[in-house]
Amino acid sequence: MLPSALTSFPRPTGTTVASNGFGERRCFGMSNAVPGSPSPPAPGCATSPSSFRVGSPGGGGYALASSPGGSGISGVGSGSFGCGYGLGTAPTTIAPDPHAQKAVLEQLLERSLSEGDFWYVVVAEWLEHLKKYLGIASTRKYYQKRVTTLPGPIMTRRDFAHTVDVVHEDAWRMLIQWYGLAEGHKPMKLVVYRYARGPEIEHNVNTFKLMLTTSPTEDFHNVRFSKMEKVGHIEWRVRQLYGVPQHQESRLWARADADSEWRPVTARDKAVGRALDMDSDFTRPVLALELLEDDNVWNHPPEGALDSLLDLQTLHGEADPSSSLPQDYPAGPLYEHSLFDDITSAWEVDIHEQIEHMGKGFLERLHSNFAVFVQRARDYVADREAHLRERERQISAREAVTERLASRLEEKELRLTAELTACEDKIKEYERRRLELEKEMSERKETADKELQREREALQLEKRVLENDKEKLSQEIKKMAELHEVQEGRVKLDIGGHQFTTSVLTLTKETDSMLAAMFSGRHVLKTEADGSFFIDRDGTHFRYVLNYLRDGCIKEGTLPCNETTLRELLTEAEYFQLSGLTDILAAMLFKCYSKEGDTFV
Repeated sequence: MLPSALTSFPRPTGTTVASNGFGERRCFGMSNAVPGSPSPPAPGCATSPSSFRVGSPGGGGYALASSPGGSGISGVGSGSFGCGYGLGTAPTTIAPDPHAQKAVLEQLLERSLSEGDFWYVVVAEWLEHLKKYLGIASTRKYYQKRVTTLPGPIMTRRDFAHTVDVVHEDAWRMLIQWYGLAEGHKPMKLVVYRYARGPEIEHNVNTFKLMLTTSPTEDFHNVRFSKMEKVGHIEWRVRQLYGVPQHQESRLWARADADSEWRPVTARDKAVGRALDMDSDFTRPVLALELLEDDNVWNHPPEGALDSLLDLQTLHGEADPSSSLPQDYPAGPLYEHSLFDDITSAWEVDIHEQIEHMGKGFLERLHSNFAVFVQRARDYVADREAHLRERERQISAREAVTERLASRLEEKELRLTAELTACEDKIKEYERRRLELEKEMSERKETADKELQREREALQLEKRVLENDKEKLSQEIKKMAELHEVQEGRVKLDIGGHQFTTSVLTLTKETDSMLAAMFSGRHVLKTEADGSFFIDRDGTHFRYVLNYLRDGCIKEGTLPCNETTLRELLTEAEYFQLSGLTDILAAMLFKCYSKEGDTFV
C-alpha cells in the first residue's frame, strides 16, 4: 500500500516547469538553461502578469511586479513558483460535501504568517466564491454576490480579477485535489520572511553580486535569490558559475552591501537573510567564494577582509599583526536545489505510473474471473427462485388465517367508531367553551392595552415638555457662558485712530488669522496709555471685519455692492488673513462684475 501522504499531491500533467534561483526558469525532464542567461518559455507556461496585488490573510494586498529574465514574480522570491499546470489540471480526488470541506478549510484559511512557510496566490473573487458556498466567514465586504454553485477550477491570474489573495500551502494542497487548476493558470508560490517589523510575505527578491575572492573587479554575476534561500545553495550556485571541481573545498565571504565589512559565512543550512541580518528588499549583498589551498589553508580572502578583521581586533584590544585569517570550515552540505524547486515531481510521476500499472493488472485479472463469477451468479439466482416458490406457498396458508382475523377486526372497528363519535361530541363542547374563554380574555386584554397606551402617551408628552425645558436651559447656560467669556476677555483696539471694543473670543474665532495669532497668548503685545492695542490699518471698514468675526458670516445687504469699497475691504481681509471673509468678498466682486457685463479678474 502506498503512503497516504502521497495521495495529497496533485498529479502533474506534461512537463513541470519551475523558476529557479538563477534568474531563469527550469523545465524538469528537459536540459537546464544556460546559467546566467534567461531561458525561453516552456510549453504550456503562461507569461506572468507585469504586476498584481496579493491580499494577505487579513484582507490587505501586496504589490508584486514581474522580475527580469522571465523568472516569474518579483516579491515571490527567485524561483518562487513554477510554470507547471499551465494547461490546467483536473481534481485528483472527489471533493467531499460542503460541511466536510468547511471543517477542513476553516482553520487552514485562518493560518497566520510564519517564517519559512509557503503561501500560494489565488484570485480573490474565486476564494470569496468558495467561502460563500461553504459558509466560511470573510473579512472582505465588496463580494456580495449570492452563491449556489461550486466555484470551479482554481484561478490564479489577475486577468480574471482586480485583486488576488493568498492561502497557506496546506490549504492549497486540499484545494488543488478537490478543484484542480483552471486552464491557462499556474501555481504561484510565495515564502514568508521575518522582517524587523514582523513576518511578512517576501515582497521582492534581492539581487546578489556573486564572485570569487580572486576574481578581477569586473568578473562578477548578478543573480536574484530569496532571503530565505539557504547559504549552501548559493555557494553551490557560485561553484557552478565558475566551474569549481567537486573535490575542491570552498567557503563564502559576505557583506550586506558595498559599504559593509567582509565576514565569513560558514553555516550552509542557514537562510541567507538571517546570516546577513537582511531587513530590506532592496539591499544588494556581495558574496565571494574562497577556495582552499592545496596545503589546506584558507589564504585568499576578499580584498579588504584582512583589514576589516584587524580593525575589529583592535577595537576589542586583541590586535596581532602576525595573526592569520580564520581557518573555520563551512558546516553543512551544499544544496543543489533551490528552496522553490519542485524536487518531488520525478518520483511523484513514477508513483502515479506504478498506480496505473497496478490498475491495469487488476482489470486483467478481473476479466479473467468474470466468467466464473457469472456462473456462480446464475446458480445463486436458481437457488433463490426455489426458495421464493416455497415462501409463496407459506404465504398462501397465512392469507387464510389473515382473513379470519380481518373479520374480527371489523367488529372491533364498529365498536371503536361508536366510542370515537362520543369523544368527538365532547371535543366540540370543550372547543365551544375554549372560544368563549378566549373571547373574554381578548376583551380584557384590549381594555388593558388601551389604558396602557393612554398612560404611555401622557408620559411621552411630559417627556417632550421636560426635554424642551432642558434644551432651553442648556442654550441659556451656553449663551451666559459665552457672554461671561466675552466680558472677561474684553479688548480695546485702536485701528488707525478708530477706537473699537471687542473680546478675545471674537478676535480668535478664525484660528488661522493674524488676529487669532496676535491674541492667542503666544505673543507679548504692547498697549497704549489708554490700554488699547494699536494696529496701523485703515479703521474705516474694520467694523465690517468685527461683524464678520462676531456673526461668523456676512448677512445679505450689510455690505455695499460697490467695487471700491469691496476692494478696500478685501485688502483688509487679506491683511488680517481672514480666508472666509476673503472668499465672500471675492464672490461679491464677481457678482457685481457679472451684473455690469464685465469680466472679473
